[in-house]
Amino acid sequence: MTATLPPPLEDDPIQLDAPTTFQLARAFVGVALAGIGGGIPAHTRRAMLGRGWLSDAEFAEAFTLAQLTPGPNGVNLAAMVGARLGGKRGALASTLGVLTPGLIAMTAVTILLLGLPGGLPPVLQSALRGAACAALAVMLTMVGPIVRVGWSVKAGRLPVGAAVTVLTFVALGVLRLDLLPVLAVLVGVGLVAHRPTKETHGNA
Repeated sequence: MTATLPPPLEDDPIQLDAPTTFQLARAFVGVALAGIGGGIPAHTRRAMLGRGWLSDAEFAEAFTLAQLTPGPNGVNLAAMVGARLGGKRGALASTLGVLTPGLIAMTAVTILLLGLPGGLPPVLQSALRGAACAALAVMLTMVGPIVRVGWSVKAGRLPVGAAVTVLTFVALGVLRLDLLPVLAVLVGVGLVAHRPTKETHGNA
């Protein structure tokens, strides 16, 4: 049984030439600046698809790997995307690009505000809460395309992607099971569904 990935989505951009390391760094600086309150993965998707560097399916793959890798998801995603588009230099440039604005901002906040009596001013605290709510809405714009890509994955005629999506939601969201055992089981299901076959090697 051969697993088949979904065809490119109709709204996927046309793939352009691979970006330079400077272009990757600049793009992820923009992603970091736009990600006030969170939402780095959603802004990354918008930046990559808007420039034609990745398709929805390619972004979904990088996002999945970033989620399964220890560490901050936004930084992991930047490294994954950078490595895919520019190798080791691309990974380094993307990671530095997404980290630099936050590092500068947090250093400035630490020096200017956190030393004040009472911590952050109430007005700034309220603004940050509003930004966090906006970030949630931004994240929701990314969920739909990711689910659509995963839902379309099939093994022969079996809707493996849809089944894994539903099982994951039920196991984590409804039954409240531990994350690691659920991932171990469902990753195993994915590996079995996508195992190499003679037909796959023959078409390679």
